[in-house]
Amino acid sequence: MEFEDTAWWDDKFSGVKFAAKSAGKRYIFAVSRSALIDFFQTADTKEQAFLNFEENRSRFERLAARRVVEEKLPHDDGPIVITYLICIEYQL
Repeated sequence: MEFEDTAWWDDKFSGVKFAAKSAGKRYIFAVSRSALIDFFQTADTKEQAFLNFEENRSRFERLAARRVVEEKLPHDDGPIVITYLICIEYQL
């Protein structure tokens, strides 16, 4: 899986989105604000949430790749959401 360099904040979703390609398919991943704040136990601001993502990006990318492979998730069903509970389940 090849991850794109760009990540962005999505106000409508209230979290960070990032993308990757695998086998010619593009996947969009969405990490919830609560996952970014609660898991890392930091201040509840958009800026801190995005900083938590950037500082732990490689961990989120590994988790995202595992979800696609282990759960055989489709690429065209909307964003693949990463919640606080998924962070715990996958031992981010």
